[in-house]
Amino acid sequence: MIIEHIKLARNSLRSNRIRTILTLLGIIIGVTSVTTIIGLGQGVKNQVNQQIGDLGSDLITVAPGRDQEAGLSTIGNILGNSSTIATLSQNDLKSIKQISNVADAGGLMQLDGSISHHSNKLNTRIIAVEQNYLSMTKQKLEVGQFFGGDLKNNNTTVLSSNVSKQLFGDQDPIGSSVQIRGTDFIVIGVLNSVKGFNFGRPINDMALIPLPAGQKLNQDVVSFQQITVSMNDSNKSEQTARDIKLSLLKNHSGEEDFTITTQDQLVNTTSDLFKALTTFTAAVASISLLVGGIGVMNIMFVTVTERTKEIGIRKAVGATKTQILMQFLTEALVITLTGGLIGIVLSFIISYIIRSQTSIQPSLDPLVILLAVGVSVVVGVIFGTWPAIHAARKEPTEALRYE
Repeated sequence: MIIEHIKLARNSLRSNRIRTILTLLGIIIGVTSVTTIIGLGQGVKNQVNQQIGDLGSDLITVAPGRDQEAGLSTIGNILGNSSTIATLSQNDLKSIKQISNVADAGGLMQLDGSISHHSNKLNTRIIAVEQNYLSMTKQKLEVGQFFGGDLKNNNTTVLSSNVSKQLFGDQDPIGSSVQIRGTDFIVIGVLNSVKGFNFGRPINDMALIPLPAGQKLNQDVVSFQQITVSMNDSNKSEQTARDIKLSLLKNHSGEEDFTITTQDQLVNTTSDLFKALTTFTAAVASISLLVGGIGVMNIMFVTVTERTKEIGIRKAVGATKTQILMQFLTEALVITLTGGLIGIVLSFIISYIIRSQTSIQPSLDPLVILLAVGVSVVVGVIFGTWPAIHAARKEPTEALRYE
């Protein structure tokens, strides 16, 4: 019986191809939008968590400012979008290094400015760092060397791969002179290109300079936007974070104007953040599914009206209300399920294009696919039931007289 209903639904939909295609569009757009957005959100979250994991579980990050949710200021600083006033000093860095479980610690000072080479000029992040920057961030050099020896009066710079390409093209930049905030610097190295969102400090758009040089460019003031701490024993991260907090509170006269974030806290915070963003955007995109469902219901009502005489004939020869209801409900399900499957295919195509053309890696796992199919079925049932009931309730005598 079900197969017979499917055949009837297929024949009915084929007889009105244009109407069927227009009805399918709403479902296709809705499923494609929701599936793609969920896949993007999951992919971004996986990339960020992987990059945090690549930095190691033995890191603690200290950032200026106190947010309502611990860890958010750290995220802003890591992404390079923080506008928090830097309150961390060299004295804070020194105090942190004296804590027993701290293996090493490094400060990072970000400066606004431009970098130029001859006629090429671009605005980028100028990051003043210490010699331990590479070991703390797990970043590697593509060519050249990093800062070493006495950093005083050392006007050298290490460029990210993207900045090097924009300034020098395919030429070897090593030994060339660039101007950073009006001061001449010699390029001594280029960092490896990092694919992804660069959630850690390996960022593709920046120029690194020694901390003393950054101090000169910042009116002889050192104020860190971030201090990264590595531990001897990562199992003692919570205790180490408490020790850092107590040490900094002494330096800051009891004022907790900083945020301390362990790697576990950072992973949890970012996961919750991306989950909320994905849920919100998917909810907005699902409005198109609602519109598509309403379109299905509207078309089914039109179909029921056009086929009133057919309904009367079927009832006259013995068709029950349940059979009539199942016939039209099956048509609605065929429309929504077909639209859902096409939407999933389009979502895979869009995800492939995004993956091949950008650094984003969408993740369409089986659960998302099953969810999309389930939603398609639910939309068909919800918006197809009313028209189907309307058709099943028609009286045979009245239906046969309908013109």
